[in-house]
Amino acid sequence: MRLKGLDLNLLMVLDILLQECNVSRAAQRLGLGQSTVSSSLARLREHFADELLVKGNHSMLPTALSQELKPLVRQWLQDVGGLLEQSTAFVPAQCDATLRIACTDDLAQQLLPRIIRALGRQAPAMRVQLLAAPRGSAENLDAWMARQQIDFMIASDACSHSEALFDEQWQCLARTDHPALQDGLSLETFNRLPHLRVAGQHFAGDETRDICAWVPGYLALDTYLDAGQAIACVPASLSRAYRTQRPLQVWPLPFDTARLVQRLSWRAGAIQEPLHDWVRQLIRGCVNLPDKGALPCVIGL
Repeated sequence: MRLKGLDLNLLMVLDILLQECNVSRAAQRLGLGQSTVSSSLARLREHFADELLVKGNHSMLPTALSQELKPLVRQWLQDVGGLLEQSTAFVPAQCDATLRIACTDDLAQQLLPRIIRALGRQAPAMRVQLLAAPRGSAENLDAWMARQQIDFMIASDACSHSEALFDEQWQCLARTDHPALQDGLSLETFNRLPHLRVAGQHFAGDETRDICAWVPGYLALDTYLDAGQAIACVPASLSRAYRTQRPLQVWPLPFDTARLVQRLSWRAGAIQEPLHDWVRQLIRGCVNLPDKGALPCVIGL
């Protein structure tokens, strides 16, 4: 078999593809974009000079070579995984590495303090450099992370290698004594009032709304609302932080909109590194997820 010349990440993709016989499901299991998995399949087909998976009536079907490869690849990955576990023991308390983490300002306020405290307790010699996460497509973000040598990014935008941390609703903020909200927030009132918007936000119907100002981020957004007539839309977890500092009122949006998915991305090639695997587990543990359907609440701030 021509396994020589394939890197570990490509063999992992091959293993999951041969299990699922479906590009979309394989991408979901791997935490990769569907286009990335499709590109990997094309490289595998070229390497083996075989289609590997062909279209059937309702799903993709394995070729004869795929059926022969499937147990060999699975066993090889298990053997390599066991060898790596034995030879690359990771001890957080002895690690003095520097992590570069990019984050959006809403999550920097809500989640990063917990991550830094957890790192300080479990890996006291580890250092953290924080950077502002940009917005962009997965391809552009991949290039930016590689260029800036970013280890992790926490944002609603995602790179090719990512996983969902949690999702949450949007809410509307206004000053407590807002005269137009004495009887609640109706869709008509929402459409009529001026809006403060964070760069990159967009909701259905914005073309006819009065966006009176665009601001670069969520920090200090509550101060802009303090004495004006404008309202603003923010992630639900962040609205609770504002309410602990300033007298604001919070309303659910008066229309249905997609929930905001916050994701953890990591640089390509780091998926098998013990340090990065440990940090991913630590970050997951810093997200307090309540019962399904409830809003996420990042506590301990």
